[in-house]
Amino acid sequence: MMYIIDRIESDIAVCESMEDGGNLEIAVACLPKGTKEGDAIRNEGNCYTIDSALTNRRKAEMASKLDRLFEKHNPK
Repeated sequence: MMYIIDRIESDIAVCESMEDGGNLEIAVACLPKGTKEGDAIRNEGNCYTIDSALTNRRKAEMASKLDRLFEKHNPK
């Protein structure tokens, strides 16, 4: 299953499922070192891994959307 880290609260990461949109709380200790908000993670049995390709693609998509939004409100 794939999740997006929505936020990290103390020692709990609140994640959103990419499949059904449901929320899941995961202990930060169970996540790879350096996991941060916005990362895409994959559940592989008893461990989680960061999907760097998906994380980077999602960040690029969000940056593109923000650029288009600002262009719309600040035409040259």
